[in-house]
Amino acid sequence: MRTWERISQALGVKPVASAEIAGLPLRAERYIFQLNACDVPALDAMVMACHLGGARATIRRPSGRPLDFIPSSSAVFQPGFASRWMFGGAIDFAMFHFLDASHEKVTHLASLLARRGKSAPLSDPLVGASAQQLLAEIGGPAAPNQGFLARLSELMLEQTCRVIEGHSARRAPPDPLHLGRLQGVLEWIGQNLSEDLSNAALAARAGVSESHFRRIFEEAMGMPPHRYVLRQRLERVYQLLTRTSFSIARVAAQCGFNSQSHMTACFAAAYGITPARARQQARP
Repeated sequence: MRTWERISQALGVKPVASAEIAGLPLRAERYIFQLNACDVPALDAMVMACHLGGARATIRRPSGRPLDFIPSSSAVFQPGFASRWMFGGAIDFAMFHFLDASHEKVTHLASLLARRGKSAPLSDPLVGASAQQLLAEIGGPAAPNQGFLARLSELMLEQTCRVIEGHSARRAPPDPLHLGRLQGVLEWIGQNLSEDLSNAALAARAGVSESHFRRIFEEAMGMPPHRYVLRQRLERVYQLLTRTSFSIARVAAQCGFNSQSHMTACFAAAYGITPARARQQARP
């Protein structure tokens, strides 16, 4: 049984999207599930995990400190890595399986891991954004462009190596104390996108000053709070547009935009199309 099949079996769910990408080559899989815990057996190939959204996850190893994951956190695991995964609720996770250990870039990444041990945790906005875009392309309504996927996956791998080597500003995952403070805030954002999500309101929920909140949030998430909130709102907009028949005005209100025109402008800037066009494209 291959690594991704064993991981799927351990989670008890099948991936919502999966594809093999020529070039590296790489197998990308996306899981959305709700589970308390599971044991992942030893890997037979190098794997990178990226937290795309949802609850906090903790990966416990037979030896060494646990790895704490919140959205934007990633980790690369060597072959032979075994672990127990604990989840705080529903989670959106990506797994990238490196299929050719002899590929030059994969070999370089493996050599970097060999110097550090069995795993390399990291938190980097470019790695997270690349992973998000890869899975969005694979799970989209149209057949993905393999050339684009290959270039995007090589970018993700190159930036991962740069972070591990210390050539990028973000090498380590956020401090566990920050994770604890932010976890409740992240869950609140996801469940209350129509509410006041200003920096001041979020800082009050975290129990820290606004300036301190902005600092720890950006350290953990790789972006300022307002940008994260906007991204979450736009992702919810897309979900409602493509999965419900709500009017665009109602979608705007439910996602916290002060007007339909404001939502349309933000959506078009992020996705390159209007909300109406996105709904049209998603329909068969």
